[in-house]
Amino acid sequence: MITTIIFDMNGVITDDEDCHELATKKAFQLVGVVITPEIYRKYCLGRPDTTAFKELVEKFNVKSSDAENLIAIKTQFYLEIIKDDLKIYPDVVELLFKLHQKYTLALTTSSTFEEMQTVVHKLEIEELFEVIVCSQDVLKGKPDPEPYLLTAKRLGVHCNTCLVIEDSENGVQSAKAAGMKCFAITNTEEAVNLQLADSIITKYSEITDQLIQGI
Repeated sequence: MITTIIFDMNGVITDDEDCHELATKKAFQLVGVVITPEIYRKYCLGRPDTTAFKELVEKFNVKSSDAENLIAIKTQFYLEIIKDDLKIYPDVVELLFKLHQKYTLALTTSSTFEEMQTVVHKLEIEELFEVIVCSQDVLKGKPDPEPYLLTAKRLGVHCNTCLVIEDSENGVQSAKAAGMKCFAITNTEEAVNLQLADSIITKYSEITDQLIQGI
C-alpha cells in the first residue's frame, strides 16, 4: 500500500528546465564552452550539478575554473532568471495540497539547496514536505538510487510504500533502482524515454487514489 509520495521538483513542480539550461549555458560561456541542447540533455537533465558539471569540466578540459565554482555561478544565474518569472505546471500545487491530506509527502531534487529553498519559499509549499533532499545531501545523484533511498531513510518508511513522481529518464531510473513505484509525467521527455515507470501520465488530473493504489 502506498503511504508516501515523493516529488521531484524541476520538470515536475516547476516548469523551469529551460531556466536551468540557460543558466548552465551562461556559466560555461564564461570559460569558453558552448553547451548545446544535446550536451545538456546527455549530461544535465535529471542529474545533479555536482555530477554533471564535474563531467563537463573534464570533457572540455576546463582549466580556468573548477566545477564547484561553475555551480555557484550557475546557481546565481538561475536565481536571477526565476526571480520575476517562476513558472509552474498547471494543477500541480493543487495536487500537492490534495495529496497532503492523505499521504506523507517528500521532495527529492537534483537542485542545490539554494535553488530548492528559493522555489519552495516562492510557492509557499515547504510545510507540505516531511523531508526534503537536495543535491548536497548525497554523494551520488540520479540515476543512482541514493537520493530516494536517503529520502526513505529520513522518513523512516519502507521503499515499497513509496510512490515517486518524476519527469526524466534519470529520475525514473533512480526511483526504480530504489525499489519504489514511479509515475512519470511527460513534461520534459517523451514517453519512449520513460518506459521504466509504472505509469506514464500527461497531466496531473490523471493522478487519483485509484491510480495510486492500483499500481
